[in-house]
Parts: sequence; structure tokens; C-alpha cells
Amino acid sequence: MKKIFFFAIFSLAIISLNAANKVKTEADAKANAEVSVQKNAINGRVIDAVTNETLAGAEISVNGQKIYSDLDGNFDIKDAKGEKIKITISMISYADQVVEIEPGTHNLLNVKLKQL
Repeated sequence: MKKIFFFAIFSLAIISLNAANKVKTEADAKANAEVSVQKNAINGRVIDAVTNETLAGAEISVNGQKIYSDLDGNFDIKDAKGEKIKITISMISYADQVVEIEPGTHNLLNVKLKQL
């Protein structure tokens, strides 16, 4: 009976170690994926050039992908790739602005739009 008890305890210990290792491996893979996304991420804010107020709903186009600034004028481009990244920012009653950056050189943009 003691042999069965010790075998059961030993088996449970091995199973729990394997499960813990699997969870750690999955967590490491997720962390590495987040780091690789952050390398190509561009964050920014769109503001009025005269009043310095943030502009909600501005359209940001990059590599054929369109996103919009949030209520605080912030935007996040998750995965910007290319030798030169061309970002077009536009909003009704404001002049469009085009910004070209090289990957990895800018991760925070402050874009000031001028009214027409």
C-alpha cells in the first residue's frame, strides 16, 4: 500500500511540474510576441495647431490601414512595417498632414493639424 501511495504522489509531482513548465513556456511566448509588436508600434496624439486641443476622430492611414484617434486624440499603430512608413493624418476642416518615418526611429508622434 505504501508503494502505491508513493507512486501516486510521485506521479502527481511530475504532472504538476510539467503543467507549470507549460504555463511558463506559454507566458514566455506571449511576452516575446508583445515585445516584437512593440518594436513596430507607433503611438501618437493629434492636436489642433493653434489651440493645442486634442482632436478626436482624426483619420490616420498607414500602409492601407485606417484607424481613428480616440476621444483624447491618441492613436496606436500596432504593426508598422516598411523601409519608410508614410502616415497620413486627416480630419474634416483641417489640412491633411503626411509624415514619413523610418521604422524604429519614432515611437511617439505629436501631430499638429492646421484648420483650413
